[in-house]
Amino acid sequence: MLDSGRRDKIRLLISVAFGFILLAYQSAHAQGVVLQMPNEDLQMITAQLGPIIGDALPSLPIDDVSRYFPLREHAATFQVTAGRHVGNIQTLALTQVTRPSGNSSWRLDLSPSLSGFIHQTAEGDLMMPTVGDTRDGVMVITTPANPFLIKGIKPGETRFYSQQVIVNALDDPTDQEYSGILDGTYVYLGTYQVTVPAGSFPAAVVRLKCEGKVGPAHTRDTAYYFFAPGKGVIAMISQEDATAFWIIHIDSTAGRVLTAY
Repeated sequence: MLDSGRRDKIRLLISVAFGFILLAYQSAHAQGVVLQMPNEDLQMITAQLGPIIGDALPSLPIDDVSRYFPLREHAATFQVTAGRHVGNIQTLALTQVTRPSGNSSWRLDLSPSLSGFIHQTAEGDLMMPTVGDTRDGVMVITTPANPFLIKGIKPGETRFYSQQVIVNALDDPTDQEYSGILDGTYVYLGTYQVTVPAGSFPAAVVRLKCEGKVGPAHTRDTAYYFFAPGKGVIAMISQEDATAFWIIHIDSTAGRVLTAY
């Protein structure tokens, strides 16, 4: 049998070894995982926004959405890199608005004629249940709401959703123009060094894909948002100049990169 001194030494060695393993695990967890951008996504982003993607960086779960998209009023200018308005500079704002009930929500300009209304859930997710298009005079309501930034999503994780889409006249919410069902995926692609005219930032990149039929049209599209800590959206691929079926499919493809905040 082992004497008490040797037993104590063995216990000490086991404790030290376990401590090193735990420290290594915590260190790896704190540093995050590095995910390479899939070629298909990289080609799409480069075609619409230019070569803005740099090195892949350690990615962490999005535990605090306010770090990536602070809910504070501001205006930012974007350069249009793709679409019919390529080369234009557009000022887009995030504005707090008050509902008739007294509760507040946030309106985010996605283009000069397109705004999404952002609601933060009790779980901390940022969702976009309504989009208004002043150019075509419609508003789009999705149930459940479109995911904008999901709290707790992990690098590389995919969330699936199915939603009912209703398109109503902007001047008469009771006038329903179209309705339908869309199936979508929301993917956290990882964190990358992203360079736009406003500077170079580490940015979490999310991709949305949707497909379905709304009214007479079959819709299928992809969109990307780039969230930089403390700044919010520094680049995006969205749509403009179409017939208002959904946030991703309201308009023809357009890319925007941040020039000033």
